[in-house]
Order: sequence, then structure tokens, then C-alpha cells
Amino acid sequence: MRYLTNFNRYYFTAKIRMESQVTNNANALRLFFMEDVFLVEDKAVEIVPDVASEAALSPQEVQINGTTEVISAVESDQNQQGKPAEIQKSDNQSAEIPLVARENVSPKSFKFLGGNKKSVLILVNDADNEVSTLEGRELLRKIVKAIDLSAPDFALVNYANYEEVDFIELHQFFKPQLMLTFGVEPQHLKLNLTWAGEIILHETTRIIFAPNLHPLDSDITAKKSLWANLQKIK
Repeated sequence: MRYLTNFNRYYFTAKIRMESQVTNNANALRLFFMEDVFLVEDKAVEIVPDVASEAALSPQEVQINGTTEVISAVESDQNQQGKPAEIQKSDNQSAEIPLVARENVSPKSFKFLGGNKKSVLILVNDADNEVSTLEGRELLRKIVKAIDLSAPDFALVNYANYEEVDFIELHQFFKPQLMLTFGVEPQHLKLNLTWAGEIILHETTRIIFAPNLHPLDSDITAKKSLWANLQKIK
């Protein structure tokens, strides 16, 4: 009876306390858990504390140039390893790009006779004479007189002294409105033109091609063609 009495006493005491679903009475717990309970450590399961995770991912405040900025722990670790983006950027900016010196190209100058007041350029091609032979100079005097020109009106250049000069260089210097060439072909002036006996208008310049002065004086056909073109420009 004493055993049953003690059992009833503990049962009712535990029942009263378990109604609140909270108890720490060892004798009461034994009434519900009749078997031994063992704790076994499972090494395959790794429990990472939440506090460590939060510390690794929590942002940090740093002072940069007097301004507080928030950076992550990953960025902070990279900065501590000596890989700041600012240093790499400054290295690139410090590299100087060498400047390529430009060659100073002086404008071409020419030795010529006359004044070029009317922008008329006359080219001859004689390596042996300043202008031409006696016959050639006389023929040239008649040509310029036929188109009402005098020495101050035109510029006379011996192309034999400037064999590498092209039309562009001549045009830049003399700016001719009319060119009379004797013994100078279109290919000499690097012009993609074909002379067919008629006046050629290239850009703003009228051009007449003719044989060199000395042989022209005895070439009746070429002389007639030249006179016909000269009449068109008067």
C-alpha cells in the first residue's frame, strides 16, 4: 500500500505540474520515460555556429579619404592581401605614351621667270638651256604675244630642274588658271589625263599640252593645233 501510495502521490503531483507542460521533477520524468536514453556523437555532421557566419558576412565600415564607406568582409580580405584596385589604376595612369614627332615638310619653292600677275604658268623642259634654244625662245615670244601676255603676267618654269614635282605642288605654289606645257606630259605631273589635242579643264585650271619648244618650231601639225587652242583662250 505504501508503494501504491507513493506512486499515486508522484503521479498526481506530476499530472498537476504537466498541465502547464513544464516540469523539472526527476521522479515525475521517470514515470514517462521508462527506457535509458544515450547520446551518441555523429562526426559526419558539422554544425557551424550562426555567429561565425554572421561575422564573416557582416559589412565593415572603413575610413577612405575622410569618408566612411561600408565594404564587405570579402572586399576587406582582398585589400589586406595587397590587391587594391586603386594602386593598379594609378600604375596605368602613370605610364606615359610617347608622342610621335611630325616631320616638318617645308613648302616647295621654285625658280621662275616673270611676275605671274595673271596666274598663267608656262612649263618648258630643257636640260641644256635655261629656257630653250634660240629658235625655241623666239617661238615662245610669239606665243605669249598671240594671247596678249607680257613677262609680268606669267611665270616661266624649266621643269627639267623639278622632275619629281607633280601638278598638286605646282598648283599650290602658283595657283594657275592657265597652264601651257612644252615637253611636259600629263604623266610627268602625275595626272590621270589623256591629251587629245583639246584644252583640258582640270579642277579650275585650263591646260594645253604641246611638244617642247625647239622641235615644235618645225612641227607644222603640232603648231596648228596649238594656235587653234590659243585662239579659244583669248
